[in-house]
Amino acid sequence: MHSSEHNLESVLAAMLGPEIVVEVATPTVVADQLFPDEQQHIARAVAKRQAEFGTARVCARRALARIGMAPCSLVPHPDRSPRWPCGVKGSISHTQGCCVVAVTRSPDMVALGVDIEEDTPLQRDLVPAICTPDEQQWVDRFDQETKGWLGKLLFSAKEAFYKCQYPLTRTIIDFHDVQLSVDLAAGAFSVAKVRPNGPSWDQVRQVAGKFCRDSHFIVTTAVLTAGSKPQG
Repeated sequence: MHSSEHNLESVLAAMLGPEIVVEVATPTVVADQLFPDEQQHIARAVAKRQAEFGTARVCARRALARIGMAPCSLVPHPDRSPRWPCGVKGSISHTQGCCVVAVTRSPDMVALGVDIEEDTPLQRDLVPAICTPDEQQWVDRFDQETKGWLGKLLFSAKEAFYKCQYPLTRTIIDFHDVQLSVDLAAGAFSVAKVRPNGPSWDQVRQVAGKFCRDSHFIVTTAVLTAGSKPQG
């Protein structure tokens, strides 16, 4: 493991806590370490996609072994969401040069999302598509350099939130369907507003997020625990 991978693994482990196991690796083509149905799943994919998919499955099996789970195929669901063994909550993310997997068997963990992005500014023309008007107003209070990384932070945090909410709601939501409140000093974010309504969304509003800039990456986590009480 490269020092940057080890560092990111330590950072994510600290963000997520002892009940969640984290594995980090640089994406490489690992076809010989995949199950036949996994190999078939990416047979026609470009090399970059094969490397990301394969490395994620190898990382996931390493992480699952650390929580006592036997090796198994991890072909995604038809909707492309990750498939985990019964009783496991998990999340996968990859970006240029890095793949991250987090898994847990903790009964207190209802849902989990992780995201990693390159620590580069969000393209200015993408900001309106990612940020709600209130979020844009918040970003605009900062200098030009800070605006770029805050835009990327909101993008990553919403990706982590999406991965956390999806197993509970099975709903595809847009970036503008959720508004986040960010505490820069605490390295944390929370859900300010969610557009859809219903019991599962009352629960989803309690998702707690964290973020960190490390090793040229922005990493975000979103977790929902059993102790999170829906707002009345």
